[in-house]
Amino acid sequence: MSTLFIAPHADDEILGCGGTISKLKRDGKDVHLIVCSQRKQDLSTYHEVYDQFTSYNILPFEDEKLDRYYLLKSIETIYNELKTDTIYIPNKDDFNLDHKEVYKACEVVLRRYQEHQPKRVLMYETPSSTTQSFNNNFKCNYYEEIDEIDLKYKVNNFKKYKNEIREYQNPSSAEGIKNYAKFRGMECNAIYAEGFNLIYQKS
Repeated sequence: MSTLFIAPHADDEILGCGGTISKLKRDGKDVHLIVCSQRKQDLSTYHEVYDQFTSYNILPFEDEKLDRYYLLKSIETIYNELKTDTIYIPNKDDFNLDHKEVYKACEVVLRRYQEHQPKRVLMYETPSSTTQSFNNNFKCNYYEEIDEIDLKYKVNNFKKYKNEIREYQNPSSAEGIKNYAKFRGMECNAIYAEGFNLIYQKS
């Protein structure tokens, strides 16, 4: 089983799924990443995070200027090469327009009737974007319990995205990440967890 994480921007994958990524890596699973846009500092400073994945692809699109058609074709090409079973995609109702565009592209790329049908598709939250949306109706119906090691991985790797760090009480902060993991943990009777919306699963 292999897993693909699709992030609109560098840091979204860690904010939304960092603990799950750590858990999969520790279990020896193949973990792949697509980052759909570039900021000026991405390639020079973020390879420390990228190199931890089985494979990663950084698409050549400018932040806040994603074109859905070319984005769709780029994601689809990589997905068809990787043939991953489980895919994590951003929340469709985030207030960030790039997040919405990536979701719309993924909705087509991950259609059920194709040569390599996905077995499981989950939508993840990016607290700084998800919670600020006027349409914030993100509902967790799937939880991944994580532990101290996974939470430490998540916090430490987020800190490598130095330009994205904010002061607490912003959720894009070390303390915010820890508190959110506790909050999702309380929802599923765990100490720490990440919450997802399971869109589709084929047994």
